[in-house]
Amino acid sequence: MAGVIGMYLRLSDEDENQEESNSIRGQRELICDFIQHNKDLSNLAVQEFLDDGFSGTDFRRPGITALLEATQNGEISCIIVKDFSRFGRNYISVGTYLEEVFPSLGVRFIAINDGYDSNSNSCNSEFLSTAFKNLVYDLYSKDLSKKITSVRRIKAQQGNFISAFAPYGYQKDLGQKLRIDTETAPVVQRIFDMALEGIAKVEIARILNKENVPSPSMLRKMRGDGYSCVSVHEKSIWRPSTISIILKDQRYTGDGIYGKVKPTGVGSQKEMNVVRKDWVIVPNAHEGIIQRDTFLRVNAMFQNYQKRCYQPPHPLSKKVKCGACNHVISRKASKNKGRGATYRCPTNDVSEKFGCYQQRVAEKEIEDAIYYYLKALINIAWEPDFENRADILLEEKIANTRKSLKKQESALRKMKLDKICLYESFRQGEIGKEMFLMGKDAYEIRCKDINDLLVFGQKQLNELNQKRIEGGRDSNKSKEESLFLGLTKEVVENFVDVIVIEKNGYIKINWKFDDIFFEEKGLG
Repeated sequence: MAGVIGMYLRLSDEDENQEESNSIRGQRELICDFIQHNKDLSNLAVQEFLDDGFSGTDFRRPGITALLEATQNGEISCIIVKDFSRFGRNYISVGTYLEEVFPSLGVRFIAINDGYDSNSNSCNSEFLSTAFKNLVYDLYSKDLSKKITSVRRIKAQQGNFISAFAPYGYQKDLGQKLRIDTETAPVVQRIFDMALEGIAKVEIARILNKENVPSPSMLRKMRGDGYSCVSVHEKSIWRPSTISIILKDQRYTGDGIYGKVKPTGVGSQKEMNVVRKDWVIVPNAHEGIIQRDTFLRVNAMFQNYQKRCYQPPHPLSKKVKCGACNHVISRKASKNKGRGATYRCPTNDVSEKFGCYQQRVAEKEIEDAIYYYLKALINIAWEPDFENRADILLEEKIANTRKSLKKQESALRKMKLDKICLYESFRQGEIGKEMFLMGKDAYEIRCKDINDLLVFGQKQLNELNQKRIEGGRDSNKSKEESLFLGLTKEVVENFVDVIVIEKNGYIKINWKFDDIFFEEKGLG
């Protein structure tokens, strides 16, 4: 085992206003001093692993992940932290590492302030004390999180604005209230006016970009709000998605909205949507920029346009990018089945300053490039049991289709619930009859769309089940075809990092491994 010490440092947001010893510098000085005064450690190399701004309740931190990977690879012989809470606040996970993982790897673990050294401490009474401390840390984090959430919810119910950034068109004052931003509020009004005139969102974005109106992200950066614009090489422009967010934001009517999303767990960076009935909605919490009637009319109009064809999650989703503006390119399905899907950067529709490739790139061109390389790789180096592999991938397709069906069923239930809420708003006099009827028609159209998706998805599931009964493969298929059963999400995630469409139309595939055959495939 390599004689390398892994020095782990962590600082979370809640630590920033506490004593200096909790700072990254304080932790580093403490650990370095400890190493220098211990003869069995002072001659070893030290590698630092750092997580700045991450909660200890979640082990999905970049620094801790790198440390654990290095440990599993035999690159680290000893881990040193200031105390157990720096390593983690989830006592079950911490206990598992101390009692099972690190001993099996022969890794020494030292928590300086807790007086713990796995080379000298036993795993019975000493560890019980350790486990209890981590239990206290864990319960403290959860209790603190609940209290903070409760306080924020109470403030929101009082009409206070407690989010970090005010929505475009507003500014946040010192009293946690929203006040109209005289510079940007007219832009919001203009966006709603154009939408009422039937102007498409993509055209609204093009007009604003042509007039050099700063987008919400760019405005934050210009005003020094600590917001980084990296989506288009430090330049942020208006996009149809930005327009859509503004048009759907009920806060522009003057209502305070809080709790639309919440973390999946204490300390988690991932968020999940919250059903509307659990939101905090405070009518007339601040001055509105647009009339409530205008907001309802605009959203009823767009709901009527939201007829979408069923598209299961595609393997290349979020993998294709524009080499000019760095924007993720979405898949565009063709109504003509013979032509197939294509990819074209949408930035040119709203701004021409980046020089993006303007032609559509056929999905088949991209898939062929991936197939060509991976099949060659298989013939050289990979000899799995292809029949078993085909069966596994078929089962994954069936599972994904079932998952999509459940998602649509959930969406249908939500739509029906929203329809009931719309009726309640009408019955209580919050909206007029005309708005109610328009909203009701929009919901019925959307429900019909979802029902169509369910029928289509069930048909696809039946076909996959039939393929399973028939053996899941054609006996005449080559081993490469049996391996892939089409380009699956799993294959793309395992091998492809990103696919870039350059300014000249060339496809560049960045792999998750060293490319031994080629780097680019040109398109005519």
